Parts: sequence; C-alpha cells; structure tokens
Amino acid sequence: MQYVFMRKLYTFLSLLFSLTALAQNPVKGTVLDDQGLPLPGATVYVLETNQGVITDFDGLFSIETESKITIQISFVGYVSQTLSANPGDDLSIVLQPSNQLDEVVITALGIEREEKALGYSVQGIKGSEVAKVKTPNVINALAGKISGVNITGSSAGPAASANITIRGATSLMGNNQPLFVVNGMPITNDLYSFDDGLNGSSTIDFGNAAQLVNADDIENISVLKGPAASALYGARAANGVILIETKSGKMRNQGTRVELNTGVQIANPLKLPNYQNTYGSGGGGKYSYLNGSTYIGANENYDAYGENWGPEMNGQLIKQFNSNGEAVPFTPAPDNVRNFYETAINHTTNVAINSSDEDSFGRFSYTRLDNLGLIPNTGLERNTFQTSFGKSLMDGRLNVQANTMFVRSTSDNIPNSGYDESSSVMYGWLWLPRQVEINDLRDYWQPGLEGIQQRYAENLWVNNPWFIAYENTNAFQSNRLISNFQASFDINDKLNFRARYGVDYVDEQRQYRRAPSTKGVLNGSYREDEISFRESNAEALLSFNPTPGEENLIDVDVKLGANFMSQQANFGIANNPQLQIFGTGPSIYTLTNSRAGVLVESQKTEAKINSVFGLMSLDYKNTVYLDLTYRNDWSSTLVNPIAGRSGSSFSFGYPSASSSVLLDQVFDMPKQIDLFKLRASYAEVGNGAPPYSFGNTFTPQPSYGTSPAFTTTRTISDPDLKNERTTATEFGLDISAFAGKVSFSATYYQMNSFDQIISLPVAKSSGFDYTLTNGGEISNKGIEASIDYNYIQTKDFSALTRLNFGRNRSVVESLPDVIESGKYSIIADVFPGDEGGSDLELVAEEGQLLGQLYGLGFQRGPDGRIIHENGLPLLTDEKVSAGSFQPDFRLGWYNEFQYKNLGLSFLFDGQVGGKIYSRSHALYATGGAIVNDDDPNLPLTTTEGRTVYSVSYDVDGDPQYTLVDAGGVVGPGWKYDDSGNLVENDVVVPAGGAGYVGYFYNYYGNGFNRDNIEAATYDASYLKLRELSISYDLTNALSDTWGVSSATLSLVGRNLLLFSDVPTIDPETYSIRNGIFVNGFESTSIPSLRSFGLNLNLTF
Repeated sequence: MQYVFMRKLYTFLSLLFSLTALAQNPVKGTVLDDQGLPLPGATVYVLETNQGVITDFDGLFSIETESKITIQISFVGYVSQTLSANPGDDLSIVLQPSNQLDEVVITALGIEREEKALGYSVQGIKGSEVAKVKTPNVINALAGKISGVNITGSSAGPAASANITIRGATSLMGNNQPLFVVNGMPITNDLYSFDDGLNGSSTIDFGNAAQLVNADDIENISVLKGPAASALYGARAANGVILIETKSGKMRNQGTRVELNTGVQIANPLKLPNYQNTYGSGGGGKYSYLNGSTYIGANENYDAYGENWGPEMNGQLIKQFNSNGEAVPFTPAPDNVRNFYETAINHTTNVAINSSDEDSFGRFSYTRLDNLGLIPNTGLERNTFQTSFGKSLMDGRLNVQANTMFVRSTSDNIPNSGYDESSSVMYGWLWLPRQVEINDLRDYWQPGLEGIQQRYAENLWVNNPWFIAYENTNAFQSNRLISNFQASFDINDKLNFRARYGVDYVDEQRQYRRAPSTKGVLNGSYREDEISFRESNAEALLSFNPTPGEENLIDVDVKLGANFMSQQANFGIANNPQLQIFGTGPSIYTLTNSRAGVLVESQKTEAKINSVFGLMSLDYKNTVYLDLTYRNDWSSTLVNPIAGRSGSSFSFGYPSASSSVLLDQVFDMPKQIDLFKLRASYAEVGNGAPPYSFGNTFTPQPSYGTSPAFTTTRTISDPDLKNERTTATEFGLDISAFAGKVSFSATYYQMNSFDQIISLPVAKSSGFDYTLTNGGEISNKGIEASIDYNYIQTKDFSALTRLNFGRNRSVVESLPDVIESGKYSIIADVFPGDEGGSDLELVAEEGQLLGQLYGLGFQRGPDGRIIHENGLPLLTDEKVSAGSFQPDFRLGWYNEFQYKNLGLSFLFDGQVGGKIYSRSHALYATGGAIVNDDDPNLPLTTTEGRTVYSVSYDVDGDPQYTLVDAGGVVGPGWKYDDSGNLVENDVVVPAGGAGYVGYFYNYYGNGFNRDNIEAATYDASYLKLRELSISYDLTNALSDTWGVSSATLSLVGRNLLLFSDVPTIDPETYSIRNGIFVNGFESTSIPSLRSFGLNLNLTF
C-alpha cells in the first residue's frame, strides 16, 4: 500500500517537474551588430505583455514564457526588428545600422516626411518629455528644449500665459506668436484681453488659448521654425508653427490598455524682495497713528503717508493701527508678505483607455486639474475630455479618424498682477507698513459696516490685501471644443485623396467684482464679459506618386490642395461702473444694481481666407531631395469695401523651395559617420491685417444727460493696405555618427519682413489721429545648434546629454519716411497710470535691435557716472534707450541617466543678455520698503542716511518728535562746481520720504513722474534649474500584486534654482497691454514659483 502510494507520488512529482520545466523553458538569444559584435543594452520587448529585458554585456538575453511570443528588438542607431519566438528558441539576431534621420516626422498640413529629405529645420519633442514635469500651461514645458524657440513663462496666477516666439519678431503690430495646429487643424492662441488694469501696466491674465492641451494626451510636438517649413500655411505662418499630435489609441500590440497618471505639486515663491525690517511706515522719520486718513497732518502723524520712511522699529512706544489708541512697541513684522501667500498646489489626474485591433483603434481620456494659487482665494479647475477613433475600411483603402477635445475651465478668482490699486495685491505690497502683521488685517470689514467699508492700516491709498483676495474677484468660465475629422482614400496605388474638417470653438464668460470702499472704485462696480470665437477649416488634398514602391533615378511626389478658413468672433462687455446698493448678499453684484446706468459694448468680427496650394517633392537616388511649394491666399480682411475686390490687394502668393543633399551617400566617409546632410531653403510667407481694417467702430461712453454717447475710431486705413510679407533663406547641416550615439544639427537663417502694417499719425485736419498703412522692414538673422550624445549604453546604465543653443538678432532695417525721428512707438505709454512725465516706451528704432526700452536717462560724466545738481541726479531732456529686451543667446542643457530601475533627469536653461526694466524694484525702493542692497546700478541702501526721530506724546496724546539723526546720503558721481567744472559730488540730501524730495525718489522715479528708464533697467541674464525628475520603475514590484504592465513613481521639481543679478524679481517675465505681450518691462509681478511634487504612472 505504501509502495503504491510512493510510486504514484513519484510519478506525480515527475510529471509536475516536467511541466514546470516546460513552463519555464525560456526564449534565449544574442543581439549582434552588422559586424557580428554583441550589442549590450539593446531592448527586447514582448508585445503581448508590454514588458521587456535588456541585453547584458555580451548581448545575451533570456525571457521566461509558456507560449509563443512576439518580440521587438531595438537599439539606438539601428533598425528595429520584430519576430516571433517559441519557448526554448535560441536566437541570433543581427541589427542593421540606420540613419537617425530616416525617421518619419510630421510636417506642414500633417504630411509625413522622412526627416532626411527635409531641406529645412524641424525639431520635435515627445509627449512623454512634456508630461514628465507637468505645468498648468503645457507651453512652458517646451522651455529650453528646442533651439531657436524662446519661451517666457509667467507667474500671473493659475491660468498664466506663456509668451512664445520662434526666430524673433517679424511684426511691429506686436503679435509675434506662432500658429498652433492640433491634429492637423489650426486653433486660436489669442489672449482675449481687451483693456488694461485701472492704472495700466498689465491686464488680468486669463491665459493664452493654446495652453489647455493636456500634457498626458500629447503624442508629440513638432516645431516648424522657418518660413520654408511653414510656407504651406501661407498668410498665417510668418511666426512659425507649433504642431501638436494627440494620442490616438494606436498600439504596437492589439488589445486594451488602461493608463492612470496622477501627480501633485506644491509650490512657494522662488524669489521675494529683500524687505527692510529696520524702519516702519511714515515720512521723514515720523509716524503716529491717528485715524488712518492723515497724509501728514497738523501734528505730523503721517499715518496715511503710504511709505516706509518712518521711525526706527526698535520697540519704542508708538500709537499704531489696531492698538486702540495706545502707544505700543514699534517692532517689525518681517514675514508679513510671506505669511500672506499660501502654498500653491497643482493636482492633475488622467485616466485613459486605449484600444486597438487589426483595423481600428480608439482612445478615451479624462483629465482633472485642480490648482490652488499662491494668492488666497485664487485657483483653477479644468476638466478635459479627449477622444480619438480610427477605422480602416475597404481592405485598407479608406481610413477615417476623428479627434475631439472638450475642455471646461473655471475659476472663482484670477489674480491681477498689474499696477492696479483696485484689484492687485502686488500693488499693496509696495506701500505695506513694515510693522503691520498680516493676520491683523484678516478681518477686512469695519465692524458693523460689512459690505460697506473696508478696514485697513490707512484709508487713502491702498486696499486691504485680504479684502482684494476675497471681495475684488475676477472669475471666468470657459468651454473649449476642438474637433476634427479626416478621411483618406487610396483611389489606386498612385493616387490618394484626403479630406479634413476641423472646428475650434471658444465660449467664455468673465465677471469682475469691485466691492464698495475700494480705493479707485469707491462705489464698487460689476462687469461681465462674453467671449465667443469659432474657427473652421475645410481642407482637401490630392496626392500623386507615379511610381510607388519603385526605386527610380528620380522619384516624384505631387500634392495639390485647397483650404477654406472662416473665423467668427463676438466680444461683449456690460459694465456697471457704480453700485447702487451696498452689502454682502449675492444680489449686490449684478448689472441691475446700477447707480449710473450700464455701459454696453459689443464687437463682432468675421474673417475668411480661401487658399490653394501645391507641393512637388523630387528624390534623386535617395541622395538629393528637392521640395517646391506654392500657396495662394485670398484674405477677406484686405478687401476695401469702398474699392471692392477689383480695387483691393487681397490675393497673395507664397512660394518656397528647399533641398537636402546626403553627402555620406556621395562621398566615401569614415565608417563612424552615419549621416552627413546639407540643406538649404528659400521661402515667402505673410501676416494678415486685422478684421475690419477699413471700417469704423463705435465705443460707448458715459451718457450725456439722458442721451447715450459714443466715440468713433480715430484711425483711417490706407486704401492700398496689404499683407505684411517675409522672405527667408536658411542653410543647415545635420550629422549623425557612431551608430546614432552622436547627432549634431546647425542652422543659419536670415529673414526680412517688409510692408509692415503700422499706425502712423496724420494731420488733425483730416478728422483722424492715425492711419493704418504699410511701411518699414525688420530683419532677423540667427544661428541655431543642437547636439545629442548618448555616451553610455550598457545593460544596467545609460546616459545622454542634449544641448540647445539659439541666437537671433531682430533689427529694424527701415521705417516709413514720414517718421523723421527714425523711431516708432510699438507701445507709446507702457504704464499709462503714471501722471505727468515723459512716459516709458517700447520702441522700434531704425538701425537698432527691435524692442528698445525708452525713457529719460541720467546725465553722465566722461566716466559714465551720474551728474548731480543740488545733490540729486540730473536727467536728460530727451528720452534715451536703455537697450533692447533681446538676449544675446539662449541655451538649454538636458541630461538623463538610467541605472537599472532608477532614473534621473534634469534641465538647465536660461539666457545671456537682454534688458529688463523692473517697475517693482523702482517703486519698492522709492517707498523705502526694501533694503536695496542687491541693485548692481546703485551702491546705496535705503537703511543708510535716514532721518531718525524718537517718538513720545504730550498730555493731549499728540506725538512729539525728537531728532536723533538728521541723516542724509551722497549720491555717487559728479556735480558742477561754480566754474562749471565736473567735480566729485559731496552734497548731502535726504534719503527719502517727506515730500518726495529724497534721493531714492528722484533716482528711481524722477519724483512722481516715474519716467526714468535707466535706474531700474538691468541685464536680464539668468540661468534656471528648470526641471528635475528622479524616477523609479516599480513594474517588477507591482506586476504580480496590482496586475500592472508598467509602473513608475517620480519625484519632480520645477524652477528649483535661479541665478541672476536682477534684484527683487525673476527676470523671466513680461507685461501685457491690450492683449499684446510686452517684453522687457515688468510691473508688480506675482512671484514666480518653485515647485516639488510626486507623479505616479500606471499602465494596466
């Protein structure tokens, strides 16, 4: 009995062992190069499981499997192979070298081309790189990663825009943003900002329209840099093109895959002003709180003086705000500004379902973004739904695909970063008393006067920051639909017809609340904006290849097409400038609660462009390539309604020619050279006029008695107005070597943009102020270079580095003869809220770099030092330039390392040169709020040479001041002696305060005029640790327990370090005026953010 049992047990174990051995019979193999040498670090990927292994030092690999599998073998610089394998197979796999530029890239109109055939520069980035360190504005993720592409981020709240230019500026109209194309269809990237803040400087930044494309939905981004690359887009291509392709659901293996990507980042200010904590509010060393409304007063209380030139905060007993009339210790609140800010939080979760089979594919993606801003009660919520579907029909001859993206964005409050006392917290920091604790201001309504009168440390100039954050809000709700459909039909093996139709639709509402007692809007106000925009594009493309699949001496490919673009925009504004009833109820902020009537403004525009285009591609022995294109546009915005079509210039043609030569195929080169390519191109593109350039519009004004009042446009257009035009030549070199481990690309280009559309003054007798006409020329010359080096590739460790470099010089070659001064004001008054003075300007000056920063300057001696009169700086009589905002060059340096399951990547980027005017620093210094020990232009601090008084009180409770130190400073530089000779300045003057006669007020602001450009203009060079990612592959750890096919956990950071000599602010900034980015000028910007976070990426 026992014997039988043991025999059965032995038989069972033997069978089990044999089955186990069979189940664990691996697929083995060796991966070799074309010379028979092993390839360590090659990837062997199992398509059925989405898992893989890496070959060891001898090129060996082993995969455990129970059944037949499909494996894909790949290695940098070699052609990938896909083959089937059975358990027990021992394979020998030889990979053949490939030219890196054999890759297929997406070019204009969504046409796929081999990169080696291109005669112009196209640089791309994978969606995985964009999504690695996420930002609410996906455009910011391109910074430092593509040569020749300049991206200036902003910290102006959760929806902040990004200013992007490619190869410089081509237009004096101010809008130099590239065209954005998503899945082959153009979309709008407008700002939709109609006016300035109350006192100018910057509009509230609701974000540029292209930012909402979700990073987790992006497959790749291609940048068409020059006119040759973008010429097929004609009149819309002068500033380059950004092509975004979203994920479609196509997969290498059939089946269904679920992706979960979630991440959270917390952020705090990257840089804050160096506030001084020695002296408190007041003027001339004096301060004592009376009622918060005494500017100076009979007893010199200075409790509403609004600046920090008061007594020393040394604990002396002084009556203060919130001390109930008692004299209490006068001490600093060093962290009052920092303690107001909240920790910003950005949380993003994306869930996507991908499905693919033999003849169809699809993807559904949902993304939720929640952003809490740095400023309390600010934030952003965004829900993104993205779908893609594709189907192959008629045995593959007909292929259809549809893509739809719907985005719902909302915010209860977008902060204002402009110089606007009514709604900008940043304005208040300029004058915030350094002794006031921020939490003492949290109760921002006067007791018993809720909804009627705010409570603050002074009552004349500044609003309570908590009051602004919670009452004076700027809300919006936006719906965005981007949808397109494409059908491609193979008529035969030589002819293909493709039809596409796409729609971009924007529907947005905005509400602006200003509570009663707001400085600047004492009766409160309420305004509603309605924005709708629709663009549709219908396109047809016929492709002809007479010898498909054949190798000919010359291969020819011809494409002919047409596009019909239509835009409709509707902008409505309803403004209730004064509230009738005050309070805190929901009915207070309505259009019906009006004291003086509602001002209504509406603008409707429509524009159309009809186009035909063609492309001929010639290929000589796969060695010499030539592309010829032509596009003709008929633009409705250039049809003069008076002259009619026959008398208008509205038809324009745009040709291009580009060629590339593979010298490695022509000449014998060292075997280490994989590809050596020369390329050259010439192209012409345009930039259209705004809609209704020839018509008059009317703007409502406050009623005249009981009659409505309007003003008309003060601009008349040239009846012969035509498109701006740009011609461009480009020469480039692409090299790939050492089996693709090293690649180098360099480009030199020159562009000339002429027939500029500009606004010029005309005689008042004409009845108009300006005429819109053509004139002037801008040239852009530049160099771009990039190098990639995969310098380590082993089984356990890999490393690569990538360097991007770009230098561009935009020069104003000429201006119309009528501009006798040789200077044209792009922005005539950058900060219109400043009274008097000469105004600061952004100027195009003939023969100079575009974008000169103009204002009054200092009179200087022969050594460049400032000349003084009566101890104060002397200013020039005429405006001078402090330089251009254009940097000398920009660069980005990316590195990536992988050791087994641990990954590390980081990106540094920045710029050298360029100028930035910091209005923040100038005003902080004039108000005595900062130390000023970091200004490279002025070796004086605001804490030295102050007039110091001690404070006591008489029997009536009135302040008594005793002089402790008369103080005074001596400005470094020259003065004139009695004989008119320059000698060293030795005149002592007050540092600041007391009637605005001090040195700092005159140095930085020319008194109250604030028209001195030189004092606060700085070298805008900076370097940032832009991105950092530390990742760990958890696939092996979680595959059995969670059932995942891939899992990665990442620690990420953005804007972690800043190196710059610019004081007070991050130099990566700009202003916005009437919907136009203004480079080189900064005003009361919100601090940029340093962020840290965690990302988790799972695939099932």
